Amino acid sequence: MPKVKVVSENCGQCGLCVGTRPDVFEFDDEGRARAIKDEIDDELGFECPFGAIEVE
Repeated sequence: MPKVKVVSENCGQCGLCVGTRPDVFEFDDEGRARAIKDEIDDELGFECPFGAIEVE
């Protein structure tokens, strides 16, 4: 299963990840994305424009 990680320093707070995959991402108290799941069963379906999301 692919593992998901958000590099919060790179997050541009655009909301693409949260809007596209609310089952995987949410905003933290500072408005940056964070992963609420460590692993996903499928492809994300998008690429972060800021390079903040890593999938291994």
